[in-house]
Amino acid sequence: MAEQLLLFANELRTRAKEILARAASTDDSEAQGMMRVLAAGYEKLARRIERRVREARETREAVEA
Repeated sequence: MAEQLLLFANELRTRAKEILARAASTDDSEAQGMMRVLAAGYEKLARRIERRVREARETREAVEA
């Protein structure tokens, strides 16, 4: 399960990069701003997933010790 979540986090980061690339290629400043916000949201979600996985592993390791 944890590995699947980490793969999902990587997918979110890939999507964020793709969105930022599209934002850079458009002349519409409003669309650029919206895309940057969306990409930041994907990045934030990826970090949150990774943090939760790390915390779950640390908790499991503490219980097993």
